[in-house]
Amino acid sequence: MGDLHYGSGSATFFRALFKSAGRESAMMAMCGDLTTRGLIEEARGLAEAISHYDGRIVAVLGNHDYEANNQEEIMDILEEAGVHMLERGVYVTGDNAIGIAGTKGFCGGFLNCRIAPFGERILKMFINETYKEANRINRELKTLKAGFRIVCYHYAPVRDTCIGEHTEVIPFLGSSILSDPVDTFKADLVLHGHAHNGMEKGKTLAGIPVRNVALPVHNKKYALYDTEMFRTHGKDT
Repeated sequence: MGDLHYGSGSATFFRALFKSAGRESAMMAMCGDLTTRGLIEEARGLAEAISHYDGRIVAVLGNHDYEANNQEEIMDILEEAGVHMLERGVYVTGDNAIGIAGTKGFCGGFLNCRIAPFGERILKMFINETYKEANRINRELKTLKAGFRIVCYHYAPVRDTCIGEHTEVIPFLGSSILSDPVDTFKADLVLHGHAHNGMEKGKTLAGIPVRNVALPVHNKKYALYDTEMFRTHGKDT
């Protein structure tokens, strides 16, 4: 799931959601915007709700989690609750069956319409943030040894899963720069959020499946995926 936006009054809903997810899944990936305003008390509330999930949880932060400049404290709180924060390192299951790399990502547009690091210094700083995030995944996938490799972002790595959003805002929802390492090192699946009004399914240029797991896309429910289906059917799933 992504775009939880945990805030005041969220406790009852998320306790029930995590309990339900625990009955159906062995692992949960949370793809950013875990909080509404990036507040410490929101992170603590989410940590309590997470205690009702019976399984492993990995997560990345989203733009909302940076709002109050508490991102490091938020990660500390969630790690204390048993969440593996992917910004602080990859996660690999004990049998090396599944390996997960992840980071927030950033925006900048898609394919031949993506921003280039050219011109004004401020524009270069903007798009170089996206390249920095992509380069992190590039390094991690290069050495990640696992039977099934997943990449988690908050921002979208393909335009497909942003369709449904206003055209003007789509370049700010992600960038195909984020899909470059996925295609280079042939990850098996990409999960992201951020595009609340987007589509669930997309794929990279190399055919790697991409899934938008933002809660609004799934009517406030988590998305449930079987990795074996992707192993068997690949990009046609």
